[in-house]
Amino acid sequence: KLISSVAMRVILLALLAASASAFSGVVAPMRVAAPCRADVVMSTKFVPPPAPVEPVKKYTPTSMGVNPRVFKDRKSNVYNRYYKSTQTTALKKVNAAISAGDKAEVLKLFSLATSVIDKNVKRGIIHRNKAARNKSRTQKRISVMGAIAAN
Repeated sequence: KLISSVAMRVILLALLAASASAFSGVVAPMRVAAPCRADVVMSTKFVPPPAPVEPVKKYTPTSMGVNPRVFKDRKSNVYNRYYKSTQTTALKKVNAAISAGDKAEVLKLFSLATSVIDKNVKRGIIHRNKAARNKSRTQKRISVMGAIAAN
C-alpha cells in the first residue's frame, strides 16, 4: 500500500521525536491544535433562543391554509415568553434591591429594567401603557425608599 508523502513525513517526524527523547531524556514538545472559530466568543450581545424545530402539535387547524400561521405563532410565542421573562426578572431584581436599601444598586438596576421594558414595547410584546405603569410604580417605590432613607 502506498502512503502519501505528507503521511510519511508525519510518521518520520514522530519516530525522530520518539528516538530523540529516548536517547537524550528530553521530551519533545507536543503540537497543540489552534482553537477553531466556533470556540471563540464573537460577541456578548444577546442572541434569542432558537425556536423549536418541530413544535409539539397543540391542536390541528381546521383549514390547511391556517397551518403556516399556527407554526409561526408558536415560534413567536417562544421569543415573546423569553422577553417577558427577562422583563419580569429585571423588575424583581429592582424590587429586591429596594428591599435591601442599596440606593446605588437600585438606580443602576432601574436603568437596566427601563431599557428592557422599552425594548419590549418596541418589539410589540407589551403595550406602551403597561410599560408606563410598570416604570411608574417602580419609580414610586424608589422615591419612597429615598424618603425613608432621608428620615
